[in-house]
Amino acid sequence: MALDKTEVEKIAHLARLHISESETEEVTTRITDILDLIDQMQSVNTEGVEPLAHPLDAVQRLRIDEIT
Repeated sequence: MALDKTEVEKIAHLARLHISESETEEVTTRITDILDLIDQMQSVNTEGVEPLAHPLDAVQRLRIDEIT
């Protein structure tokens, strides 16, 4: 999904961000790159993959729940 300069200016206005004319092109490129990466990640088949609470297979040690 590619954004153009006017869309970035509109988003910046709605977010109450000041982006100068010189920064608009760079911001447009960066946002477009991020949206392209999101499109790539959404296209991956994740059927049958269990969601993780943590990326490492670690078990958290818990203390005994006692009234003190």
